[in-house]
Amino acid sequence: MKKLFTFFAFLMLCTSTFASNQVNLRDEMMIMAQRLNFANRTESAEEFKNNMSAFIEAAEKSKATVPPAWDGDISQFPGYQQGLQKVIDVATEAKTLAEQNQLNDAKEKLSEMPELRKMYHKLYK
Repeated sequence: MKKLFTFFAFLMLCTSTFASNQVNLRDEMMIMAQRLNFANRTESAEEFKNNMSAFIEAAEKSKATVPPAWDGDISQFPGYQQGLQKVIDVATEAKTLAEQNQLNDAKEKLSEMPELRKMYHKLYK
């Protein structure tokens, strides 16, 4: 089952990558959610780091993309970018903990993510 889910996630990633050259914000946010979920369930520091790397990459792409629902109004964009940078910072700290073989501490660091998500989705979604 785990292999099937991983294959499905990989297939979605490949499809979204080849579908267009533009960054699809929804796809990137979905990748972030999946990678966060995978990282929380892993038992290996190496897998955790790999998931956090993919999470950070998707977050960086999202940070550079104006949400389409804003219809080109970029007045809120600096705050949106600041929020995503906070998310990236937490993910980077968690990845650093995993690199130091502190997997449990790294997972604990990720417990900050749901509150950040809730707060920034409320402001910018």
